[in-house]
Amino acid sequence: MRKKAVLILALCALLLCPWISAAEGLEPLPMDNFQPGPMPSEAGYISPTEYEDASISVKIYQDRYADTDYFFAHIKISHPSQLRTAPAGIVASPTATFQYETENKATQIAKAANAVIAINGDYYTKADKCAVVLRQNRQYRNFANGYTDLLVIDMNGDLHALPNCTKQYYKEYMEQNRPQLYNIFCFGPVIVQDGASVIAEDYKNNSIGSQNTTQRSAIAQLGPLEYMLVSTNGPQSPGNKGMTLYEFAKVCEDAGKRLSENGCLIAYNLDGGNSAAMIFREVSPENGKLAMKRVNSSDISERHLSDIIYFATLVK
Repeated sequence: MRKKAVLILALCALLLCPWISAAEGLEPLPMDNFQPGPMPSEAGYISPTEYEDASISVKIYQDRYADTDYFFAHIKISHPSQLRTAPAGIVASPTATFQYETENKATQIAKAANAVIAINGDYYTKADKCAVVLRQNRQYRNFANGYTDLLVIDMNGDLHALPNCTKQYYKEYMEQNRPQLYNIFCFGPVIVQDGASVIAEDYKNNSIGSQNTTQRSAIAQLGPLEYMLVSTNGPQSPGNKGMTLYEFAKVCEDAGKRLSENGCLIAYNLDGGNSAAMIFREVSPENGKLAMKRVNSSDISERHLSDIIYFATLVK
């Protein structure tokens, strides 16, 4: 009887999430270089806001808060290697690394990386702000200063925070965890922890303009290999005010709870202003073909960025 019950549950899981079972046998991507993922299938774009294949599921939602439109994407992947980073230099050279301080439009970087969906990174070329840079298991910069929350993505695809990380603490953390470190971002702060916003209304951080009403972006983890990306419009888009960090944290808290019973395990603030960009393929009205497009603030020109975070397919 017990075996029969387990079999029934397993079959239900396959029916509810067929893409998970179909992903078995697909080859993971290398986690120690910047090799792009396979080109996503046009058939995978089942609507202007959805992509699904045997290894990844993406669905984008839109809502409004604080007189501002915002967009949040629910992403499920089959292997940690599908959560990747890419430097802007990949547009000109597939062998580019984070040693090159090149900038390009997020749509162009995402296209070169064969991203299913992407979001801006932490603008690592600004060394005065991005004191720590570790990408795809490679360390490029280590000047932790104690003023910044670091976001660690480990080799299992799990997100962790190192609040106000000092150089000494980072050194000790590296010694204990180096083999498990996949990516580290240096912007922040952490805005949601264990399902609830951790940003007070009077929180002030001049380096990120926390009290300013502007465009904002974040990455969050909802569960094992389950994530959320969030980006807002800004005051340059008609009818939009932009958000303070407090308002944005509330948006991330609410969106996380709408997608998962427990909400965001952790949500981390990325670079904002006109750098805030969520990228997805949409059908071009000019030629009817799929093309990379910025989802948020699509009515204003793109700022050149230094890097993106993106999700790739495993299906070749």
